[in-house]
Amino acid sequence: MKLAVYMASYYLAHAVYQSYMSLFYQSRGLSPSQIGAIFAGVAFLSVGAQLLWGTVGDRSQSVPRVLRLLLLCSAGLLLCCLAAHTFPALFLLSLAFGFFYMPVQPLSDAVALSKLNREKKPFGPIRLMGAIAFSLSALVSGFLIDAQGREDRIVLIAAGLMLLAAACSLLLAREPGRGAKRWAGELLRDRSLMALLGFTLPMQATMGYFYSFFPTHFLSLPGANSAMLGWAHFLASVAEIPFLLFCDRLYRRFGAPRMLAAAAVALCLRWGILGLFQDVRLALFSQALHGLGYIVVTVSMAKYISQHVPEDLRNSGQTLLCLFSFGVARVLGNLLGGLAAGWLGMQKGFLLCSGICLLSLLLYPRKADALQNPRDMV
Repeated sequence: MKLAVYMASYYLAHAVYQSYMSLFYQSRGLSPSQIGAIFAGVAFLSVGAQLLWGTVGDRSQSVPRVLRLLLLCSAGLLLCCLAAHTFPALFLLSLAFGFFYMPVQPLSDAVALSKLNREKKPFGPIRLMGAIAFSLSALVSGFLIDAQGREDRIVLIAAGLMLLAAACSLLLAREPGRGAKRWAGELLRDRSLMALLGFTLPMQATMGYFYSFFPTHFLSLPGANSAMLGWAHFLASVAEIPFLLFCDRLYRRFGAPRMLAAAAVALCLRWGILGLFQDVRLALFSQALHGLGYIVVTVSMAKYISQHVPEDLRNSGQTLLCLFSFGVARVLGNLLGGLAAGWLGMQKGFLLCSGICLLSLLLYPRKADALQNPRDMV
């Protein structure tokens, strides 16, 4: 129960930052390419930051204590953004924020999976609490900022909820790192793991484009407003619930590779709808596919790592997952996506994302047999 409370508190904060931060940047007068550059810079810096903090977590006597430090620093740096009104200032502050904030999710997942695996309990119900918290937070926040000039509330709400998550981390039992005796770089020699991460890379890159540009694209649709944007994020989170209820059973039956292939199909359809139609109702409908895309990729890979990576490297393994998903992939998605949005327009950028997921899916059959029965790293 205490673990569920912490996970819920983290996703309360993450919902606000992930769903609305681009609107805050837009209110400061930043262009789509500048917004893309900020998110790309954060993702690029997070590559090194996640490796560093993953190693710290593996060697720490208390991973929850590391989480508290990261959340407190993140909240403070996010509040500093309120005093910034230029692109250079916002860029530098966002980089500093990302250095502390981006490692929070992989370390949180590592703590949860370590405890649950030890107690032989499923991951789905705990992650479900996060999905419910995310959906409610995104919905309520949409109403709170549904007027021009309220964008500063995004930072205030997100920072306040990060402080709440830091407080809730006190509920976590002391969870020491595993005293890694091996260098985390050994994970790069696991061919099965690297092949799966490579398969998810283009899908996660398109998610980076979505989180950077969906809010502004949605609000440009006829009849859309911030309250409806909140409903859109709410629907996406609620769509995760059916999968999370059965994710452990589905994973045992189908394994990570097949579930990732199904996610590629869902993302291809989702981006295709956004790229082809300028209808707010269809945009809302496309959010239902979130429950077959992003969450499937995230949970499947997290469970794969928790079962196939050596125990003393599992914090680093979850960090490597986020390094690919929220580091390398988001650099590509945000930086190249910002250029594509400026050149083609935001809507056609989604059509490009659909093509990328289709290409990823077409490459899957050649690798499927090799990945279906992955071997543990030795």
